[in-house]
Amino acid sequence: MSNHQHSRQFNYAQRERMLPAEKILLRFGLKLGQHLADLGCGQGYFALKAAEIVGAEGIVKAVEINRERLEILQQAAQERGLAARIKTCLAQEERIPLADQDVDRALISTVLHELHDPLNYLRDTQRILRTNGEVWVIEWQKKEMAMGPPLSERLSVEEWVRMLEEAGFKDIWAQVFAPAHILLRGKVNVSE
Repeated sequence: MSNHQHSRQFNYAQRERMLPAEKILLRFGLKLGQHLADLGCGQGYFALKAAEIVGAEGIVKAVEINRERLEILQQAAQERGLAARIKTCLAQEERIPLADQDVDRALISTVLHELHDPLNYLRDTQRILRTNGEVWVIEWQKKEMAMGPPLSERLSVEEWVRMLEEAGFKDIWAQVFAPAHILLRGKVNVSE
Protein backbone atom coordinates (compact mmCIF):
# COMPACT_ATOMS: atom_id res chain seq x y z
CA MET A 1 0.00 0.00 0.00
CA SER A 2 1.41 3.37 -0.98
CA ASN A 3 1.79 6.15 1.57
CA HIS A 4 -0.83 8.13 -0.33
CA GLN A 5 -3.37 5.29 -0.12
CA HIS A 6 -2.50 4.72 3.53
CA SER A 7 -2.96 8.39 4.43
CA ARG A 8 -6.24 8.49 2.49
CA GLN A 9 -7.52 5.48 4.42
CA PHE A 10 -6.34 6.99 7.70
CA ASN A 11 -8.02 10.30 6.91
CA TYR A 12 -11.20 8.45 5.95
CA ALA A 13 -11.21 6.48 9.22
CA GLN A 14 -10.53 9.62 11.25
CA ARG A 15 -13.28 11.48 9.40
CA GLU A 16 -15.73 8.62 9.91
CA ARG A 17 -15.15 8.83 13.68
CA MET A 18 -15.70 12.61 13.72
CA LEU A 19 -18.42 12.85 11.07
CA PRO A 20 -20.12 9.47 10.60
CA ALA A 21 -21.59 9.93 7.12
CA GLU A 22 -24.57 7.60 7.37
CA LYS A 23 -25.60 8.84 10.82
CA ILE A 24 -25.44 12.48 9.69
CA LEU A 25 -27.28 11.93 6.40
CA LEU A 26 -30.05 10.04 8.20
CA ARG A 27 -30.24 12.72 10.91
CA PHE A 28 -30.72 15.31 8.17
CA GLY A 29 -33.46 13.09 6.74
CA LEU A 30 -32.05 11.74 3.47
CA LYS A 31 -34.51 9.25 1.99
CA LEU A 32 -34.84 6.69 -0.77
CA GLY A 33 -35.46 8.27 -4.16
CA GLN A 34 -34.29 11.79 -3.30
CA HIS A 35 -32.02 13.92 -5.47
CA LEU A 36 -29.12 15.38 -3.48
CA ALA A 37 -26.46 17.88 -4.51
CA ASP A 38 -23.22 17.36 -2.56
CA LEU A 39 -21.61 20.79 -3.01
CA GLY A 40 -17.85 20.71 -2.58
CA CYS A 41 -17.98 16.92 -2.46
CA GLY A 42 -14.22 16.38 -2.40
CA GLN A 43 -13.44 12.72 -3.05
CA GLY A 44 -17.01 11.71 -2.26
CA TYR A 45 -17.01 10.97 1.45
CA PHE A 46 -20.71 11.90 1.78
CA ALA A 47 -21.67 11.35 -1.88
CA LEU A 48 -20.88 7.63 -1.81
CA LYS A 49 -22.89 7.00 1.38
CA ALA A 50 -25.72 9.20 0.06
CA ALA A 51 -25.86 7.16 -3.16
CA GLU A 52 -26.41 4.02 -1.08
CA ILE A 53 -29.23 5.69 0.88
CA VAL A 54 -31.13 7.25 -2.07
CA GLY A 55 -31.11 3.92 -3.92
CA ALA A 56 -31.58 3.28 -7.62
CA GLU A 57 -34.45 5.81 -7.87
CA GLY A 58 -32.34 8.63 -6.41
CA ILE A 59 -29.35 10.58 -7.66
CA VAL A 60 -26.41 12.34 -6.11
CA LYS A 61 -24.99 15.29 -8.03
CA ALA A 62 -21.43 15.60 -6.78
CA VAL A 63 -20.12 19.13 -7.37
CA GLU A 64 -16.41 19.88 -6.95
CA ILE A 65 -13.92 22.47 -8.19
CA ASN A 66 -11.06 19.94 -8.33
CA ARG A 67 -11.17 17.56 -11.32
CA GLU A 68 -8.79 15.04 -9.71
CA ARG A 69 -11.10 14.63 -6.70
CA LEU A 70 -14.03 13.98 -9.03
CA GLU A 71 -12.01 11.31 -10.84
CA ILE A 72 -11.23 9.61 -7.51
CA LEU A 73 -14.95 9.73 -6.67
CA GLN A 74 -15.92 8.28 -10.07
CA GLN A 75 -13.47 5.40 -9.58
CA ALA A 76 -14.79 4.68 -6.06
CA ALA A 77 -18.40 4.82 -7.30
CA GLN A 78 -17.52 2.36 -10.08
CA GLU A 79 -15.85 -0.02 -7.61
CA ARG A 80 -18.90 0.07 -5.31
CA GLY A 81 -21.48 -0.34 -8.09
CA LEU A 82 -22.84 3.18 -7.49
CA ALA A 83 -21.73 4.89 -10.71
CA ALA A 84 -25.29 5.10 -12.11
CA ARG A 85 -26.44 7.01 -9.01
CA ILE A 86 -23.65 9.62 -8.91
CA LYS A 87 -23.32 12.38 -11.49
CA THR A 88 -20.12 14.40 -11.12
CA CYS A 89 -20.15 18.11 -11.99
CA LEU A 90 -17.03 20.26 -12.27
CA ALA A 91 -17.59 23.70 -10.71
CA GLN A 92 -16.00 26.96 -11.80
CA GLU A 93 -15.05 29.29 -8.96
CA GLU A 94 -18.00 29.76 -6.56
CA ARG A 95 -20.80 29.03 -9.01
CA ILE A 96 -22.97 25.93 -8.75
CA PRO A 97 -23.20 24.23 -12.19
CA LEU A 98 -26.73 22.88 -11.70
CA ALA A 99 -30.08 23.92 -13.15
CA ASP A 100 -32.77 25.82 -11.26
CA GLN A 101 -34.89 23.57 -9.01
CA ASP A 102 -32.68 20.60 -9.84
CA VAL A 103 -32.51 18.75 -6.49
CA ASP A 104 -34.52 18.04 -3.31
CA ARG A 105 -31.61 18.53 -0.91
CA ALA A 106 -28.20 20.19 -0.96
CA LEU A 107 -25.35 19.27 1.38
CA ILE A 108 -22.51 21.73 2.00
CA SER A 109 -19.96 20.11 4.29
CA THR A 110 -17.05 22.18 5.65
CA VAL A 111 -16.98 24.36 2.54
CA LEU A 112 -18.69 27.66 3.37
CA HIS A 113 -15.94 28.92 5.68
CA GLU A 114 -13.49 28.68 2.74
CA LEU A 115 -15.54 30.75 0.29
CA HIS A 116 -15.07 34.42 -0.56
CA ASP A 117 -18.85 34.98 -0.52
CA PRO A 118 -20.65 32.26 1.46
CA LEU A 119 -23.90 34.26 1.56
CA ASN A 120 -24.06 34.44 -2.24
CA TYR A 121 -23.24 30.71 -2.42
CA LEU A 122 -26.17 29.97 -0.10
CA ARG A 123 -28.44 32.10 -2.31
CA ASP A 124 -27.25 30.12 -5.35
CA THR A 125 -27.94 26.92 -3.40
CA GLN A 126 -31.51 28.11 -2.89
CA ARG A 127 -31.83 28.47 -6.67
CA ILE A 128 -31.06 24.78 -7.31
CA LEU A 129 -33.55 23.52 -4.69
CA ARG A 130 -37.07 22.36 -5.55
CA THR A 131 -40.22 23.32 -3.63
CA ASN A 132 -39.84 22.19 0.00
CA GLY A 133 -36.10 21.75 -0.61
CA GLU A 134 -33.56 21.83 2.18
CA VAL A 135 -29.97 22.89 2.56
CA TRP A 136 -27.84 20.90 4.99
CA VAL A 137 -24.71 22.60 6.28
CA ILE A 138 -21.85 21.07 8.26
CA GLU A 139 -19.33 23.53 9.63
CA TRP A 140 -16.63 23.76 12.28
CA GLN A 141 -17.55 24.91 15.78
CA LYS A 142 -16.14 28.30 16.72
CA LYS A 143 -13.50 27.16 19.17
CA GLU A 144 -9.75 26.60 19.14
CA MET A 145 -8.76 23.07 18.20
CA ALA A 146 -5.79 21.30 16.66
CA MET A 147 -7.63 20.48 13.43
CA GLY A 148 -9.66 22.44 10.94
CA PRO A 149 -9.46 26.06 9.85
CA PRO A 150 -8.11 28.89 12.00
CA LEU A 151 -10.54 30.36 14.52
CA SER A 152 -10.79 33.55 12.42
CA GLU A 153 -12.52 31.56 9.63
CA ARG A 154 -15.11 29.97 11.91
CA LEU A 155 -18.56 31.32 12.71
CA SER A 156 -20.75 30.68 15.74
CA VAL A 157 -24.03 28.77 15.48
CA GLU A 158 -25.88 32.10 15.74
CA GLU A 159 -23.81 33.64 12.93
CA TRP A 160 -24.48 30.66 10.63
CA VAL A 161 -28.21 30.81 11.44
CA ARG A 162 -28.28 34.54 10.60
CA MET A 163 -26.50 33.90 7.30
CA LEU A 164 -28.97 31.17 6.34
CA GLU A 165 -31.85 33.51 7.19
CA GLU A 166 -30.29 36.32 5.16
CA ALA A 167 -29.96 33.91 2.22
CA GLY A 168 -33.72 33.29 2.44
CA PHE A 169 -33.89 29.95 4.24
CA LYS A 170 -36.71 29.30 6.74
CA ASP A 171 -37.35 26.95 9.69
CA ILE A 172 -33.65 26.76 10.49
CA TRP A 173 -32.52 23.99 12.80
CA ALA A 174 -29.03 23.90 14.29
CA GLN A 175 -27.22 21.42 16.50
CA VAL A 176 -23.71 21.18 17.88
CA PHE A 177 -22.23 17.87 16.77
CA ALA A 178 -19.40 16.79 19.07
CA PRO A 179 -16.52 16.99 19.08
CA ALA A 180 -15.89 19.68 16.46
CA HIS A 181 -18.81 20.48 14.15
CA ILE A 182 -22.19 22.18 13.79
CA LEU A 183 -25.11 20.79 11.78
CA LEU A 184 -27.64 23.23 10.27
CA ARG A 185 -30.70 22.68 8.15
CA GLY A 186 -32.76 25.32 6.37
CA LYS A 187 -35.84 25.04 4.18
CA VAL A 188 -36.68 26.88 0.98
CA ASN A 189 -39.73 27.46 -1.23
CA VAL A 190 -41.99 25.97 1.42
CA SER A 191 -45.37 25.19 -0.14
CA GLU A 192 -48.31 26.54 1.84
